[in-house]
Parts: sequence; C-alpha cells; structure tokens
Amino acid sequence: MSVTSISDIEFWLNNVQTQESPSIAPIIPWPSCDKENPRQVKKRHIVPADQEHTPRPSKRLRNFDDAPQFPAASSARSVSSKEESEAFEAESHQSGRLSPLKQIQILEDSEEYPVIFCNFDDLTEPEDVTLMRRAVQRFADGNGILGYDDLDAVVCALPAIDNMRFLYPWTNNLELRSTLDSMPSMARVLGIVEMARGYDRGSGASEDEWNSEVQYPLLKLACSTSSHSKTLEIFNVIEPASLARSTLPGRVVDYVVTIKPDEAIKQAWLHLRPLRGMPIKSWNHTTRARQNPIAINIETKGPMKSWTDGKPQIAIWVDALLKRLALIRGAPSWTRPALPLLIAQGHDWHLLFVSTDSQKMTIWEQIDIGSTRSCFDAMKVVAVLHWLMDWAERVWRPWFLSLIGPEF
Repeated sequence: MSVTSISDIEFWLNNVQTQESPSIAPIIPWPSCDKENPRQVKKRHIVPADQEHTPRPSKRLRNFDDAPQFPAASSARSVSSKEESEAFEAESHQSGRLSPLKQIQILEDSEEYPVIFCNFDDLTEPEDVTLMRRAVQRFADGNGILGYDDLDAVVCALPAIDNMRFLYPWTNNLELRSTLDSMPSMARVLGIVEMARGYDRGSGASEDEWNSEVQYPLLKLACSTSSHSKTLEIFNVIEPASLARSTLPGRVVDYVVTIKPDEAIKQAWLHLRPLRGMPIKSWNHTTRARQNPIAINIETKGPMKSWTDGKPQIAIWVDALLKRLALIRGAPSWTRPALPLLIAQGHDWHLLFVSTDSQKMTIWEQIDIGSTRSCFDAMKVVAVLHWLMDWAERVWRPWFLSLIGPEF
C-alpha cells in the first residue's frame, strides 16, 4: 500500500467544494406581539349579493402552494358548453333569478300580451304620449323651470356654476310656475346638490345612501311645494307586486305617488272586494298604500347600476298594476291614459311613458329630465315632478273616478 504524503492530503482538502450552509434570517417579532407598535388588522369588505343579476358559477379553486386544482374527471360523457349554458339558464329561470336582459326578452316575446320597449320615433305615438312628451321636454330643456319674484336675490346665493344659467331669459316664468306650484327654497335644493356631489368623491356611496339622502329628499321637496301637496301622497314600496307574470320574478319599485281618496273613492272602497287569494283589499296590486290609487311610479338606482337594470323592474311592476286596474271592472280597458314612469340613476333622472292597446303594452323611452349635479339641473327635475303631479290630479284622478263609476 502506497503511503500518502502529508502534502497530498493538504492539496486534496483545499480542493474539496464544501456546501455553504444556508443563511438563517434573523428572528423578527410578529407585529401582533409588539405592544408598542401593534399591527393594524384590515377589515374584510363583504360585498352584498346582487339578487337582480343572473348568478354565475363559482371560480375554480387554486392552491397557490401547489399545482392548480381541478375537479375530478367524470366517467360520464363530456357536456358541451352549449348544453351546459342551457342547463344553467333553466336552473336560473326556475329559481326566479333572471338577468335584466332576459327579463326584457321574456316580456317582449310574450304571446299573451307582449311588453315592447321603443324610442319615441320608432313607432307612431299615441296622442297623449306626444302631448306629455312635448310638455316635459320643455322643462327638460330649461324653459320656464323657475318662478321667482326676485331672481337676482336667488342667484346671489348660488355657486358660480349656476349663476349664468339661472339668468337665461327663458328660465324664469312666474305666470306658468304659479299655476303648478310654489318655488322651493334654494337653500334646500343646494343642500341636496352638495350631498350628491359629495357622493362623487372618494369611494362614493351605496345605493341606499343615494336613495335616502339625495333622490327621496328631492322627490319629497317637489311634492311639498306642489300645488296638489294636500291631495297627493308619496309611499315607499316594501313588497313585491301580486299579479306579476309567472314566468318572471316579482319586482318592486322604490316609490309611488298616489292620489288621496276623495269622497267618491271612499264610497267605492266600501264595495271593493279583495282579489282572489289575497286576504285584504286594495286598489293597487300591492297592499302598500292600498286605499290610495297609484298615479306615478319611481325606481331609484345607484350610479354604478346599469340603465338596463331598472327597465324590466319598472315594466314588470306597471304591467301588474295595469292588470289590477283591469280587474276592478272585470275586463280590460284600453282607453286608459298613458302613464309616466321615472327612473333615477345616481345623479340622473329619466322619464318614460307606458301606453296600452288591445295588442301590446309599449314603454316609450326616454327623456333625460335633469340631474343633481347642479342647482339648475335639479330645478329641471323639480319642474317636471310638479308637472307630473298636476297631471295626476288633472288627468289620472278623473280617469280613475270614471273607472270605478257610480255603478261600481
């Protein structure tokens, strides 16, 4: 055996590549254990489920520490994407949760009595729709929306954005406005506008906040300054309509403007009988405001909601209302006046009309009547609301009295 010299061993040791030991990170105390600098725990933000949209299948789970996890393969034959989609839509339909677009399609495709949405110039308008549209469009354009004796004093208290527009010569019509209402306090209008503009900043506000702090206060202000404030009443709606079509979910709107019962309506109420299956009687398709016939329907939305969301909602609601009115006499009446429908979406207010004939119900859209982005645009909304409230007394109440009639 050969003898290895000390120098050979030393040479071998120097050439051996030793593994470096992994570095160990210093131990840092967990923030929750640091009493002087406690860790701030973030609150979880839970988004409420939107019941008006078609539910979507949950996303597949992914394990970030490992490979993506997929459901176990089924031994059954694979299902095509078309079949999967049809099955999901059927399940969604049976559960009463249809997307707004599908609800509109079902209304339009109905063989029994379709509900059609159209623009004002798509079809020949009924005469009353034309008259209402022309009257409202003037206010929406800013004509005659004011009726102040001392306009200069009002303008002095306004923000710069409104000064010029309030002094347009066609805006102040004291004679016209005095027949419809009294002018609201500009301080109250400005308060609503400032609240609405504040909701545009930062993360915004919820739909309930827009409803209770902006849209309802403007509606209430218009009603309190209307010349018919003593004979009209606003109700919020808290229950789905009866008489809604079985193929569609029950829907509600947020507010209705009703006519208070006069002596003729009170006498007719004594002879009214409840609808079949309902424990109490009502002039309407809901037991809310049951003794006050509904004249104007209003749906309110947050600014992030799609315009499409409100259309089927108010259509299903008013379709059920018109069915109820037909049942008062026991047979449909196609001579009823066109009805106004309002949708407020954040700042913006829109007006639609619904007319009926023996073939279909038509919803005519839309007039952008104003907004809460400025006092001038808010006064356009107030002027239109005043005109509609005058219409409720001038047109709708006489028609309803003819419906119930002395022989009712």
